[in-house]
Amino acid sequence: MKFPRAVWAGSHIKNAPQMKRKIVLTKNDYINFVKIQNNRTNVYTTVYDFEHFSETAQIDSSVILDRIFLDFDGHDGDLKNAYRDIKVLMDWVIEQNISHTLFFSGRGFHLFLDGERTDNIRNIQAYFKEIKNMLIEKVGIENTLDDRVGQKTRLRRVPNTVNMSSSDKNGNALFCIPLFYDDLSLSLDELIVLASKPRSIPFRKVGNIKVKFPEQPPIDEVEGEVSVPKYDGKLPLLPCLHNAIMTENPSHMARAYLVSWYRDLLTLGTNLNSLEEKNKVLDMIVSEIKTSFGERDDVWLDWDESETRKHARFTVNGNYKTPFCNKLISEGYCVGKCWRFPDVNN
Repeated sequence: MKFPRAVWAGSHIKNAPQMKRKIVLTKNDYINFVKIQNNRTNVYTTVYDFEHFSETAQIDSSVILDRIFLDFDGHDGDLKNAYRDIKVLMDWVIEQNISHTLFFSGRGFHLFLDGERTDNIRNIQAYFKEIKNMLIEKVGIENTLDDRVGQKTRLRRVPNTVNMSSSDKNGNALFCIPLFYDDLSLSLDELIVLASKPRSIPFRKVGNIKVKFPEQPPIDEVEGEVSVPKYDGKLPLLPCLHNAIMTENPSHMARAYLVSWYRDLLTLGTNLNSLEEKNKVLDMIVSEIKTSFGERDDVWLDWDESETRKHARFTVNGNYKTPFCNKLISEGYCVGKCWRFPDVNN
C-alpha cells in the first residue's frame, strides 16, 4: 500500500450527508483516519495505488494497474451462492499458485489477484472476462461475480472495519475480515461468527505467481463493439462513462463527463443561450441521474440531489461538451471500441 492515497468514509444510509474523499499523506494518517471513522460509518480506500496527487485528489492518469479486484456480491440474500462461487474460484487460484489476498466483506467476498503492472486498463478487463467465463462453465450463468471491474478510482472496504450494511442473526453488524484458503472449509454460519469482530492476524499475501494480463490490441484494430449492460436509465450512455460511474463514490471528473454527455444528447451538441433552456436541460439531467444511479443502493452512495444539481448547473451553464475519444482514452476511461470511436481523432 502506497502513500499518499485516497480514503473515504461513507454512510450506509442513502441520501445521508456524506464526506468527500480525502487524501492521507502517510501510513499514520491512514491509521488515524480509519480509527476515527470505524464503527461510525463504512470506511473505504482505493483499490489501486497512484503515483501522483494534487492537494485534494489522486491524479487518475497516474494509477498503478498491478492487480485485479473481484467482488462476489452476497446482497439480497445471495450470500450462500457467493460463498459457493468464491470457493470454486479459490480452488483454481490455489492450484495456479497466484499471489492473492482474500476478504469476507460482511456481505460478500473480495479477492485481489496480483498481476504484472500494465498501462492498459483494458488488459485487466480482458482477464476479468476469462475469469467470468470460467465461473460460468463451473457454476452457471447465475453467478455472483460483480461485472463492474477495471474502474481506476473504484473503492474497496478497509480490512477489519465494520460493514454497516451487514448483520448477523441478532442484527449486529459484521466486519470485513481477512481470510485464507483453509477458512473456506468453515460453514457459512461459522464464517459469520468469525466476522463478528475484527480479525487481528498478520497480513500476508499467499501464492507466488503474478498474473500476466492479456495484452489487448489498439482500439482501432479491435473487431466488434462493446456495449452498455442493461441499466435503469432512459438516455443512452457511453460504455466508458457507464463503467466509470458505476462505483460507490465516482470521481468528480467522471460525474462531470456524465453531465456533459447528457447535456450533449439533450441539446444535440448545441450551445444553450437562455436561462430557461439551461434550467430545463438541467432538470432533465438531474432527473436522469437520480433515476439511473442516485436511487440505487450499490452505487453513488454519496448521492445528494442538491449537490448534484449545483455541480451539474456549472457544466450546463458553461456549455461544456463531452471530451472526444482521444482524451477519454488518454485518461483511461475507454473500455473498448464503441459506436462513438471515430471521434478518436477529433
